[in-house]
Amino acid sequence: MATKTITQLHRISFSRWTGSAWTVVNFEPDDLGQETQATVNIAPRKAARSSSVGTTNKPIPGTFDEFTASITILLGYWKALGQALGVWNAATYANADANAGNMTDGAGADLCGDGVPVRVVVQGICDDGSTADVELTRCFPSIDDDIEIGASDTSEITIALNPQIYNSTTMSTDGYPAYSYKLGDNDLTTNKRYNATTGQYAPVTES
Repeated sequence: MATKTITQLHRISFSRWTGSAWTVVNFEPDDLGQETQATVNIAPRKAARSSSVGTTNKPIPGTFDEFTASITILLGYWKALGQALGVWNAATYANADANAGNMTDGAGADLCGDGVPVRVVVQGICDDGSTADVELTRCFPSIDDDIEIGASDTSEITIALNPQIYNSTTMSTDGYPAYSYKLGDNDLTTNKRYNATTGQYAPVTES
């Protein structure tokens, strides 16, 4: 699959499994902006076969030559970025507001976050189910590009999601879904929608 850019986003949700429940951080429409986009590249590994009549390539099922994804968001406060990376420290001083805190590279032994994968769900706008959803089950987000401050009223930043390929040997009991990604409906027999509070997919209640 070639690189696919997904626009017209409704929400981007980051969730981590604690062992008993999902902890969820959401980027809502006010965080995303008109130019926000998600880019996914899912390219299979190919087997080449050469013969006297030429060379052919055949995709190998279940393999990846490249599996990458990124999102571009508006950066109004450091809190959103810190929560996405899993390195946010909330401020506890008197009268601290909801966005007060910091992210730093010297707070612990692991400078790349807590080592817990993040499930990323991208929801399309105007979808009352999950037909437009993109689900990447295990990501380790990072910032690979410059952060430009002062270039405009609101800065944009690209987060590399670094999705992981599912390995049944090492990941079957980690609490995350048993696949690398899912594009489209979460359930083929029941119309479901992602609950941004619980981090779970639940049947859509028809009125």
